[in-house]
Amino acid sequence: MMGGAAIHLYRTPVYSMDSIQYMGNALLMEESDPVEIHRRVYSEVARAVPPRERAGLLGHEAGAPEDQNKSRQERAANAYRFAEFLPLFAIRPLYNQTLWVVSRSGLGLVRSGVLISVASYFGLGLLVFVWLGRYLNAGFSFAVAMLLMVSPPLTELGRDTTADALATLVAFAALYLIFAANRFTAGMVLLLASIYFRTDFVVLAGPVILACWWERRLDLWKAGVLALVAVGSVLCINHFAGDYGIRMLYYRNFVGVPIAPGEMTAQFSGRDYLAALRSGVTLAANSFLLPFVLLGTMGVIAGRMRALYAVTMGYVCLHFMVLPNWQERWFGVFYLAMGVCAASAVGAARE
Repeated sequence: MMGGAAIHLYRTPVYSMDSIQYMGNALLMEESDPVEIHRRVYSEVARAVPPRERAGLLGHEAGAPEDQNKSRQERAANAYRFAEFLPLFAIRPLYNQTLWVVSRSGLGLVRSGVLISVASYFGLGLLVFVWLGRYLNAGFSFAVAMLLMVSPPLTELGRDTTADALATLVAFAALYLIFAANRFTAGMVLLLASIYFRTDFVVLAGPVILACWWERRLDLWKAGVLALVAVGSVLCINHFAGDYGIRMLYYRNFVGVPIAPGEMTAQFSGRDYLAALRSGVTLAANSFLLPFVLLGTMGVIAGRMRALYAVTMGYVCLHFMVLPNWQERWFGVFYLAMGVCAASAVGAARE
C-alpha cells in the first residue's frame, strides 16, 4: 500500500521554487562558476519539469503575486541574481549533498529531488508501522499507519520537492530511537544530524534534551553540552552558508519576494512581527493542527507517550514563536507523533 502511494506521489510531485535553489547548491559540490550553475539548473528545469509547472517556476504564472513573478523571471534570466539566493538554501547542507549524490546516478537533479521526497515518505510510512506495532496488532497498525500517511499534511510532505521529507524522516527516526527503542545514543546522534538537514530542528532538539534530563536519562552537564552542540551547529551552518539573517527570513515569509536579497537591507519591525503572528494564528487554526492535537491528547489521557507529546508540542510552539507562519510540511514530525500518541491510547484500551 505504501509502495502504491509512493508511486502516485512520484508521478504527481509539487515542483517547489525552493528546489531551484537546492539544485544550485547541490551543483556547488562540483562547480563554482555561477553562470555555469545557472545554465545547468535551468536546462534541467526546461528538460524535466512539465510546461505548466515550469511556467510558474520561471515567473509566468497567471494570478501569482507580481513581486513573486518578477523575482522568478530575474533569477531565470540573470545568473548572478540567481546566485544571491543560494545562501538562503545553503543552510540545508546534508540535504544539498544528498541531492548531489543521488543526481550522480544519472537521474538528474529534478527527478532526484522528487525521488528523495517520495523515498523519505515511504520510509516514514514503514517507521510509523513499526512504531505502532509496539501497541497494536499488525492489522490495526496497518490501518492506522495508512490513514496517517494518506492524510493531507503528510502526502503534501511526500509530494513537495524540498528538504522537508528527508529531514522529517531523520528527526522522526531519532524520536523513535530515543522514546521507543531505548537507543539513546543513536537517537541523539540522528537528532543532532537532523539540524544539518533542516536547521529549525534545533527547536526540536531543545525539548528532547530537556525531556531526557527531566526523566534522568541525562546528567545536567551532558544536557548542557548537547544543547550547546545543537545551537552551535546552527550558528556554524548559518555562518558558512552566508545566510542573510533572520530579518531576511521574516521579509521573505511575511513581506514579499526579493529580487536581489544580497543587495538589500531587509526591514522588519516588532509591529510587523505582531501582524505576522496574528496572521499565522489564523493559518494554524485553519490547518490540521487542532484535530491532530486532540488525537495526541488521547495518548496523554491514557497515560502513555507523555514525553513524546510534550516534546512535539514544545517543538510546534517554539517553531511558531520564532517564525509565526504555518506551512504543513514544516510540522510533519508533529503530525506523525500525534498519530503515534493516539495509537498508544487505543493499545492501552485494548489491554
